[in-house]
Amino acid sequence: MSPSHPNLYICRSPLQLLNCIEACEKLGQTGGDNILLCAWRAELDRQLMQRLLDLYPRWSEVYFFSLYPTKNQIQPMLRILRRHRHFSKIFVGDTTHLINIFLNKLWHFESIYLIDDGASTIRRSALIANRSLHLLRKNGSPRSALSSLMQDALGLSPMFAYQAQFFTYYEIQHPELADKIVKNDLNFSKSHIREKPRSQEVWFIGSDIRQVVLENRDDYCDFLAQVHRKINLSKVVYIPHRKEPDHYLAKISKRFDMEVRRLDNILELELIHADALPQAFASFTSSALDTIDILAKSPITVFRIPASAIHETARSVYDDVYDAMARKGFDIIELDASSCTSITQQRHET
Repeated sequence: MSPSHPNLYICRSPLQLLNCIEACEKLGQTGGDNILLCAWRAELDRQLMQRLLDLYPRWSEVYFFSLYPTKNQIQPMLRILRRHRHFSKIFVGDTTHLINIFLNKLWHFESIYLIDDGASTIRRSALIANRSLHLLRKNGSPRSALSSLMQDALGLSPMFAYQAQFFTYYEIQHPELADKIVKNDLNFSKSHIREKPRSQEVWFIGSDIRQVVLENRDDYCDFLAQVHRKINLSKVVYIPHRKEPDHYLAKISKRFDMEVRRLDNILELELIHADALPQAFASFTSSALDTIDILAKSPITVFRIPASAIHETARSVYDDVYDAMARKGFDIIELDASSCTSITQQRHET
């Protein structure tokens, strides 16, 4: 292929878009154009991604569209296909069945990279290392052997991932992937932050684990109560995940007399625009901690959710996530499941 072939970037969340920008800065300057296929699911995501696009207007072509209904994906991908079938590099954050078809069957490329998508990157790397990614649905449940074969034949499964490299700031632990790692140093974001003064604030970074990770949603408040015994939450600024509902945030704000501050931008962009950086950060778990560690170099405390409180299908993933945080030197504080509402209810029932 000629080096004049364009590079293609595919993202569907604000974090993926940020990492596409970093990839474009580090790997995209090949003499060809850089084309962005940028999808959003929720209105808030659209707004956050638009602010990132305003920060980085260097794309030669941008296809910005709502991800669902699925028919919204067809027109932009066909427009790209009519103009380009060959690419120098393709960068992918996450896919749909339709995007998989284009990657497996219709587009041709010299190399392909998987960019970071939070904790799912760690899970995905393990599945690629043992070549089982195509055998599972996105929710982690297994496919039948027949279903996997049919998906593969139709181009619906992510088979392209087995030839992909990783553009990542995570420490991928699988020896099988050692020669496929390209380090994401977040240099573009760092260049916009440089040295800034420190405020007196401590930010607690929220996450959506209450809805998608915990066995019992009520445990989230119980775990916050344990955090409150370690650090006074009335002196902490709680930065919610974009998917945390306002009514629940009002509840925990009242209970712990805690300021809740919903940011106008994704956290990384907020740090770029901030006059001063928080003096420290804390969280149960958040992919933002990995970028904060690189960009802000502030002390980070992680309150580790016990495995018994996590959905069984997600326990091994979060074991890996917490182990990775420990290797980075974050201060890990173990939480106790015995005082949780769900555990207490189980005891009464038995």
